[in-house]
Amino acid sequence: MTVAWEIKYPWREKPSKMWPEGYRHTFITIWHVDPCLKGGDDSCGWFKRAHHGDPAVLEKIEKRFEFDWDRVFKSDSGKVYYTGYFMPEDDGAGMPNMGVSAIVLNLFHLAALAYFGDNGDAWKPARKFCRKHLFDILLFGENPTDSLRDSIIRKWGDDTNRKDRIHSVAACIYGWILRAEQPWYRHPRWHIHHWKLQIHPLQAFKRWAFSRCATCGKGFRWGQGCWTNSWSGTGPRWFRSEKDIHHDNCGNH
Repeated sequence: MTVAWEIKYPWREKPSKMWPEGYRHTFITIWHVDPCLKGGDDSCGWFKRAHHGDPAVLEKIEKRFEFDWDRVFKSDSGKVYYTGYFMPEDDGAGMPNMGVSAIVLNLFHLAALAYFGDNGDAWKPARKFCRKHLFDILLFGENPTDSLRDSIIRKWGDDTNRKDRIHSVAACIYGWILRAEQPWYRHPRWHIHHWKLQIHPLQAFKRWAFSRCATCGKGFRWGQGCWTNSWSGTGPRWFRSEKDIHHDNCGNH
């Protein structure tokens, strides 16, 4: 379950240090409940990854990466030139032969070419995409928190073989492109058939009217807090108490 929307009351609480403009309480929370198809908890693609896209496109991206990954050119005189992104090694997954930003930008461009059709005209939308997202691509390529840099320079001594490493980087970049290219109206928050409404004043009424403390058996005041040991609570119900809920000052928690 992921919060899709919140509908708040039109009025605000009195201003405070934490909320200088006054806090607006939520009236209704609209949850997106993922159907969890194929064993995944994000089958709708709230955070799109490669498996939400077309496997054929991912395969094309991998093939494009593979061609330039650790390419070597040997001249007629027998001189060897390392022209790929990475130096060749026994495991085929060597250290970078170019700067990290240059490698990442090239990989994004190759992936965009495959994504936008992999034909003679694909270079136009591919370049437009790269220009539009240039800052974000370079920041994703190198930043100190969460970037491709660690994979590119093999910071953690990654011993992944060539094929698996190409697949991993291709899937990561393809998922990034899918998220960037997703129209706003196709985001799962608009999956009305997956919505679940949480009406807060109605829940407060049901807890006040029907729920009882599992320790002392007494009811709850309107808006009174509670605690539970259960990860699968029932929530406030009509004409029945919630299971395993307690007053704040009852029991051990």
